[in-house]
Amino acid sequence: MNANGQNGASGAKSRLAGGQRGRPSAETTRWRMAQLLEVARAIFVRRGYRATTMDEVAAAAGVTKRTLYAWHRDKEALFRACVLLGAERFPRLEPDAAGDPADALERYVVELHDELTREDSFGMGALFLREATDFPELAGSIQRGHLDYMIAPLAAFLRRHTLEEEGSVERTMLFVAMALSPLHNAMLVGMALPSPADVLAHARRCVGIFVGGSRDG
Repeated sequence: MNANGQNGASGAKSRLAGGQRGRPSAETTRWRMAQLLEVARAIFVRRGYRATTMDEVAAAAGVTKRTLYAWHRDKEALFRACVLLGAERFPRLEPDAAGDPADALERYVVELHDELTREDSFGMGALFLREATDFPELAGSIQRGHLDYMIAPLAAFLRRHTLEEEGSVERTMLFVAMALSPLHNAMLVGMALPSPADVLAHARRCVGIFVGGSRDG
């Protein structure tokens, strides 16, 4: 026991968690960083890029401004991290996965719609459309998420099944544009988002057109 009659368990627990008293463990830090991005993403969606401030994000996430700036040097870097957080949730098709590639592509389209119609994902896309002209620096983050996390993995799958040319992503880009056309219609011209049944029917049509055309070509 210590001088106050305590057994020091709390101090030992702190040292186990963080390696030394007062410092969070690496796992705790990773969790806090992830939670910060979830909070920031929600604020960006609700308030827009222009109106969101680093002070507001720090307060909402329960971290100091110093900590926030240590993790993300400015608002643009924070926005980029929020975009990539969502991009990491994109569905992926393993190039060597067994089964009919057409069935896999249909599931992929449905899963992609499920992800991109989530409130925060749809909201981030709508934010970009609203504010990209005023903040052209946002384009780099959006493009990286799109190309690195959606197009590149899908192109690898399509090449494995002779549905994309070596060294090209042209067919992949066409497939994604076709697959996401209902979402683009909702964002750009205000059409209603499709129902789950409509998404499945759309996925089947897209895959049928794409697979047939790619193999004929």
